Amino acid sequence: MITGSQKVLACPPGISIIIFDDIALKRIQSIKVKSMYFNLKDALLDMERGQTPFTPAVGILLQINARLHEIEKQGGANAEIQRVAAQAQDFREKIKALPFKFVSESPANGVTPVHPINGDAYEIFLKLKEEYNIWICPNGGELKNKIFRVGHIGALTHEDNTILINALWDLKRRNIL
Repeated sequence: MITGSQKVLACPPGISIIIFDDIALKRIQSIKVKSMYFNLKDALLDMERGQTPFTPAVGILLQINARLHEIEKQGGANAEIQRVAAQAQDFREKIKALPFKFVSESPANGVTPVHPINGDAYEIFLKLKEEYNIWICPNGGELKNKIFRVGHIGALTHEDNTILINALWDLKRRNIL
């Protein structure tokens, strides 16, 4: 499994987390490495002595450590999973009355992608950021103007959802969506 510090832990990007099973570990030992920066054999040896292959992102490691302690203090991984699921459900219920279409029939709890029926997704992103100091996740490429995403992981509350929904209602009143 591979993930990054900016994913479920909601820390800044910069740390890759890789978990191997026994089969993967044996395969790593048997492969001739052709890359200096993705040399898992060396990374595993460094790990045994408590080191990293290159200069570590100490600030991010400290944030990951603090975040893991926070999750443990609040009831552990299962409690965090339930909190994020409740945050997602709260947002999805609150946005139903607005002119948006859900993009996925089965979205993950971490993020909700939505399509504004009557507006430009990127313009909505900019208005929320510049006028309301609210950050959502813009899309890129062909979907830039069609879809934005709302995250539910990290230090977010149902009140944060309400603030976002109220800003979206204001944009609707202003005929931006």
